[in-house]
Amino acid sequence: MSHSTSGDLTAQREEWFREIQEGLLWHVRDVPALGKDRLRDDLGEPRLIGSMLVARIAVQLARGESTATIRDMLAASPLFAAPGPDIEELTKLIAKVQFGFEHGGLANTVVVLDGLGLLPWSPESTYMLLIEYWAGQRGRTVPRTRVERELCELWDTADLRVLAAHSSLPAFPLEGYPDLWEKLRAEPDFRVGNAGAMTLTQRGGGDQAWERWMATRPWSTLKARHLVTLGGDLVRCQAARRALGRLLDQAPPGDEFRGVLKRAAEIIQEQLERIALAVEGMSAIECELLRERGKDEHFQDGCLSTFQKHLLKQYQIFSPFFEHATTHGTWGPLPWWSIALHDERERQAAEELLVRGGMQISINAKNHDADELVITCQEPGLGPSGLAARVCFDLRDAVHACELLLLARRQSVAVDFLTEHIDEWDDHEVNLVGTLDIDISGDIGGTLGDIATRALHRLMPGASGPAFYGDGNPELERLLSLSRLPENCRHPR
Repeated sequence: MSHSTSGDLTAQREEWFREIQEGLLWHVRDVPALGKDRLRDDLGEPRLIGSMLVARIAVQLARGESTATIRDMLAASPLFAAPGPDIEELTKLIAKVQFGFEHGGLANTVVVLDGLGLLPWSPESTYMLLIEYWAGQRGRTVPRTRVERELCELWDTADLRVLAAHSSLPAFPLEGYPDLWEKLRAEPDFRVGNAGAMTLTQRGGGDQAWERWMATRPWSTLKARHLVTLGGDLVRCQAARRALGRLLDQAPPGDEFRGVLKRAAEIIQEQLERIALAVEGMSAIECELLRERGKDEHFQDGCLSTFQKHLLKQYQIFSPFFEHATTHGTWGPLPWWSIALHDERERQAAEELLVRGGMQISINAKNHDADELVITCQEPGLGPSGLAARVCFDLRDAVHACELLLLARRQSVAVDFLTEHIDEWDDHEVNLVGTLDIDISGDIGGTLGDIATRALHRLMPGASGPAFYGDGNPELERLLSLSRLPENCRHPR
């Protein structure tokens, strides 16, 4: 049974963050804009700042921003040392990040980021993770009000609640974290230590809880070692608390052993409070990685990692569609759709809609076990634009079911509005009018996840989640290998 001191845990957490930074910078290692002495060193460690810029570019790309817009954002950034990078250097940086994103380098399939727990379909969560870490580090040297101001000016964090949460994060949340086993050993009455140890291991169900938790991790337990210790303590203590509660209920009122059980329960409760305190000081992603996962969720994790590997099988290029229809597909690790506009009125309506935003999606399926699902995008009440598009998914197709699952997890989809121009020589030209990022509500996301999971279970009866991190779902691999890749629906910009 391994246990770590708080110093070990803090060092392991730092190592995890260092690996994330190195992984993000790996794709841009030869880009001059992030070269030596190009970033200011008074705002944080240049490697951290560089990796945050990479993550921020990935977020902008995922929202469908153009190279020109991202370049303007970088050119205005106060993070570069004077004189800042020129247009050519910034364009090269964006192109490198985009290449990495399309080829899985910023997802977690490239060796350097593999197993660290980052979600390939959510560059936003990686960016947020680094911001939280930066704010904790920054708070060691400058006052909280200044951290909040810099979060706004440097990292575009405007939400007041987020600012307050970020600026109050400790730099080392695992410092002083107590070793539970040492505490039990130090008890004057050795029976207390024994009762605690027994319920934390085999007799109280601690070992089973630990094995179940370890087997359902969607990240490598060799990489995020601080989370292995913390999560292991958490599930063992929860099991021990339940077991001690049952024993106390059974012990007769005057039994001298009641005192022993009570003291053991107190120690376990104190540890649970310390775990809660440590978790509170960590990032949202770390809390998510610790969380227990149900059977369905574990099955979904396995399906998604298999699907993400399938998406990287070959490089896809956007190919204009001649039937000029609305299509669903992917771009890199993300869901991505294109909506065809048929005339000048629709084009104008789309341009106005891009300024206003506010398109919503609704779903139509006979029931949760239907073979077909139709998703409609439109403005509520058919809004001023009158634009509506229907996207159809065939749930007997493993690729379509995986796309739906990806939508459910990402909870948003970027939609390109495209027009087609045919000249007198019958040459087709497809042009991008703009991109809208449509949020998918939690309710609809939950329904999509449910429908996709049921469809995948129907396609692979008896399949369960992988036994180890990194093992995909062999049955799904076989189904996907017989299928075509999804369309690449992101128009070059």
